[in-house]
Amino acid sequence: MNYSMTVESCKTAAAGGMRFVAYRDLSLALKPFFAEFISAYCRNCQKVTARLPEADAETIDIVEGVYPGCCHRGAGDIFRLEGEPCERSRLAPEIITELQKRRRVRLAQFEAATGGFYRYRRQRDGAWLSGAHCRYFAADGCGLGELKGPLCLNFICPPIREDLLKVAAGRENLIGPEHDFLFIYRSMAVISYDQPKAVAETMVGVKRNILTLARLCRRFIDRHAAVSLYEYFQRQTQVQGAVPEIF
Repeated sequence: MNYSMTVESCKTAAAGGMRFVAYRDLSLALKPFFAEFISAYCRNCQKVTARLPEADAETIDIVEGVYPGCCHRGAGDIFRLEGEPCERSRLAPEIITELQKRRRVRLAQFEAATGGFYRYRRQRDGAWLSGAHCRYFAADGCGLGELKGPLCLNFICPPIREDLLKVAAGRENLIGPEHDFLFIYRSMAVISYDQPKAVAETMVGVKRNILTLARLCRRFIDRHAAVSLYEYFQRQTQVQGAVPEIF
């Protein structure tokens, strides 16, 4: 037996395990934030996207099934890290391998593992069209839990980001750029390719940012006696010319 190769293989396996654990921890850290502050937006996806400039041209009426919002077919299987250099533009192979292995075990008991379909009528031309859910999408939510893909964890639509920027008094350095909410893609790139010390420091930083934003969100909701961020900002959009209070 080549002992040196065995030691090196063990080190590689340990590093791969560390990277997956960090990725899973990032997913778990985001879960309560999304549940408390973002899920109401997702449950009302069409009302939220109606705030987009292009909304009038793309307004639809659902005639069958459930509109899945961002959770369209293939979304959960996208492992790209948008905006990162080409050598870091995808999750580390060892993280992807572990995600896929654990997904197979979980989805063996997930009846809706093939997703589903919905039909809709586009108002601007009356066309009847169909779409497909992400294969992990079900009536009671996503079946992946902490095994979500990068896009599932990173993406928030422009109206949500706009609201969070108001909650955070315009702090771009906290919210992150439009393609990188809370700098999650950047954090995933560090988790995938950097040394353990950098990974640990990144995890501390991203968890701190999640907690900071959560505190700002709760303070904003309390200050305005709102049910949720979604409820508050949706109410503001229904008042013509209203400007939400920020401070």
